[in-house]
Amino acid sequence: MTLNMVDHPNLVKLIGYCAEKEHKLLVYEYMALGSVEDHQHGYRAITKGFDWSTRINIAVGAARGLEYLHDKMKPAVIYRDLKASNILLGEDYHAKLSDFGLARVGPLGGKTHVSTRVMGTYG
Repeated sequence: MTLNMVDHPNLVKLIGYCAEKEHKLLVYEYMALGSVEDHQHGYRAITKGFDWSTRINIAVGAARGLEYLHDKMKPAVIYRDLKASNILLGEDYHAKLSDFGLARVGPLGGKTHVSTRVMGTYG
């Protein structure tokens, strides 16, 4: 998958990259409010949690990002790493998916996308 082809309001934008010998760096847009995980367990943790309106807003944003990858992109992209640390929050808690390291191009030519291989990162 080419990250610069991805353009959706609920997916982080790739600004640039650097690859120099064994050092590699991806630069994404700045997300002012950090990740959902930051708000649940990290340095931004809040004692009462998100209100219901904010929770729904975050869930819908993440779902829209997944829908775009799975249904709208041609070929489809299977995300494979949905977790709180990969949902970043912008102004007004606008959710965007990040970290496409485990993403794979979906089924092509009638082949199935079903796999029994365990994927994801520890979270």
